[in-house]
Amino acid sequence: MDSTYVILPEECEILIVEDSPTQAERLRRLIESQSYRVRVAANGRLALAMLRERRPRLVLSDIIMPEMNGYELCSAIKSDPELRSIPVILVTTLNDAKDIIRGIECGADNFVRKPYAEDYLLSRISHMLVNQKLRETPETEGIALYLGNQKHFIHAGRQQILDLLISTYEQAVQVNGELQARERQVIELNMRLARHAGELEIINREIAGKNLELAEASRMKSAFIANMSHELRTPLNAIIGFTGALLMKLPGPLTPDQDKQLNTIRTSARHLLSLINDILDVAKIEAGKVTLQVESIDCQALVAQTVDTLRPLATQKGLALSFQLPAEPMLVDTDRRALTQVIINLVNNAIKFTETGEIKVSLAHALVDGVLLTRISVADTGVGIKTEDQHKLFQAFSQLDSTSTRHAEGAGLGLYLCQNLANLLGGALSFTSQYGQGSTFTLTLPEKP
Repeated sequence: MDSTYVILPEECEILIVEDSPTQAERLRRLIESQSYRVRVAANGRLALAMLRERRPRLVLSDIIMPEMNGYELCSAIKSDPELRSIPVILVTTLNDAKDIIRGIECGADNFVRKPYAEDYLLSRISHMLVNQKLRETPETEGIALYLGNQKHFIHAGRQQILDLLISTYEQAVQVNGELQARERQVIELNMRLARHAGELEIINREIAGKNLELAEASRMKSAFIANMSHELRTPLNAIIGFTGALLMKLPGPLTPDQDKQLNTIRTSARHLLSLINDILDVAKIEAGKVTLQVESIDCQALVAQTVDTLRPLATQKGLALSFQLPAEPMLVDTDRRALTQVIINLVNNAIKFTETGEIKVSLAHALVDGVLLTRISVADTGVGIKTEDQHKLFQAFSQLDSTSTRHAEGAGLGLYLCQNLANLLGGALSFTSQYGQGSTFTLTLPEKP
């Protein structure tokens, strides 16, 4: 480059036209870092006044501004004989080809695309300043072109067109570099995804293998529990039978101590047999081997019979046990044994966890979303269940651990079994409870399974 055209930064003043104070301050700091002097105008109208007051060496203008935009400012500069030699760089998004045409029509000398790299912006400014001398001779060349079925006549000199072509080429190179960098990132991400997919495939195969192992372990556990429970039931039944015979004094009279001890043995054996039966039922449910015998059940009669069976147990604790049944018949198609077992377990639980007061069993219809349901509720005045313990209720082998609720008898299978049986019957088991005041458990069944 001829030294005639070298312009020292300290000799140059650049006018920034930008309506955003934040963006204007950013540009000012950037350009001043290269030792250029800077003035700032908030719009095109103010910029024109500043230009006529003191000519800068270059104008860097945004396009979208109030009062007078960048195109209008550029046209005003290029139509003024005193100002037309000042280079104008428009900062634009260049989203449309018409943006370039409008810039050329208004006489813009160069473009900088948003978002721009700071180094690129500074190089454009330096390039325009160095080539400023080549613009001082006015040219009358022009060219007509069509864009979007609209004719445009461009008055532009050779140097202006060359500058614009160079600018556009540099922009294209920059965009292409960005696209290549993005492409490399995409390739790298795809490679990572491929590696992760391979790792996930290995993990999935391991999980599938573990699932098979767990399924086999569960099957073996269920088989073991079933076999052991059957083996234990036989001697327990014998113990219960022989103890009953002794209590009936068939072999001969008993002393009061012997009678008491035999009653303890029979009670413990019956309790153990009940636990074994619960374990067997759970094993059958988990193994999917429960077969329902569906028949039409008279709910009033079944509830009344079940409650009467358990009344002596409540009476021994001094509790009132009652039931409330509707007058009209309530028939439900379900499995008698499973329904009876759920009611027995719920009433037994209520008796177990109630020290004083009463237990009420009620039967009622409910219409939910057009479906007729049967609801059997067991309400007690017992100790209730703490809020923090309620999530444990339907877990297998789970007992509430507090001095007011924990009982030695039971393996924590009762409610777990009830919930599974309710699900098998096509119903649901729910509850409400207030600690210190009691609980209500409700079995809801459809009238047709």
